[in-house]
Formats: sequence, structure tokens, C-alpha cells
Amino acid sequence: MYKFMSKAELELMPEIDRVIREAECFWMTGIPASTRAFMEKRGQFPKHLILGPKICAWRLSEVQEWIRTRPQ
Repeated sequence: MYKFMSKAELELMPEIDRVIREAECFWMTGIPASTRAFMEKRGQFPKHLILGPKICAWRLSEVQEWIRTRPQ
């Protein structure tokens, strides 16, 4: 039997990294997918991971670091 952790449970363990999908990445950054793709190509946003033929995600820790270090 598998137990899936909720988002709240995962947030209590910050040392565990996870991947986030498009909707959550947009929610965190406010940047549309097309703009993020352009930024990725220029090295201005973390590279996405390919999880399947039409599935991509980003490492949460990399997106959080990008948010913390980006110029205001």
C-alpha cells in the first residue's frame, strides 16, 4: 500500500525536494509557460525535467532559489 503525502505534510519537511508541475510553477512565479521557456533557453530560469512524452516539471528547490535570488 502506498501513502502519498499532502502538500502540508511535505512543507513540514523542507529538506525533502520534490518536483512541481506547470500549474504550481505558474502559481509560484506568476510567469507564463512561454515566457519561462524563453528564459530557460537564455539561462535565466531553472531547466525543466522531462518526466514523460508530454510531462515536464521543475525541482522545487531550484525554483525557490531562483525566486530568492532574482533581482527585484
